[in-house]
Amino acid sequence: MYPLLCFAPDVLHVRPWPDEVLDKYGVDPRSSYVEDFWLGILGPSTVWLLRRFAAGFDYSPEGFDLDLAETAKSIGLSDKSNRHSPFLRAVNRTLQFGMAQLLGADELLVRRRLPQLSRRHVRRLSPALQERHAAWVAEQLLAASPAQPCAALAAPAGPALAVSNASHMDA
Repeated sequence: MYPLLCFAPDVLHVRPWPDEVLDKYGVDPRSSYVEDFWLGILGPSTVWLLRRFAAGFDYSPEGFDLDLAETAKSIGLSDKSNRHSPFLRAVNRTLQFGMAQLLGADELLVRRRLPQLSRRHVRRLSPALQERHAAWVAEQLLAASPAQPCAALAAPAGPALAVSNASHMDA
């Protein structure tokens, strides 16, 4: 199990979590892929938070300090920092799904790009979304050329292809 935040500091020091494969082949948290497929798995607050992290890296690629009360309010959540607050649950979901990693009480390593859904997560989608996901994967395979392999080609075969070792089960 991942370590989780039980209380929130005033500021989190957010740093990039490098991953060669995801940094090259993963999907941007602001992409339609994340909105179409990850949203129902992670939840809207967690997706908004991941988008905020991505925007922060656009301005400060080496990392930045995140004012938690301000960020919570800006995505429409209470700024209470107790363990059961919606904002702290969103932060903890980034940890539980392997999108971030806690280093100490106030530092967070965050992936700049997200993996494709694992097979387990694809099975949680509605049948219509499962079909759309399979079509998206097929489109990625067709778009790949031998000189430019896509992430889907490097992953195990199947309707849902995970990219790199970034599944929620990895630490």
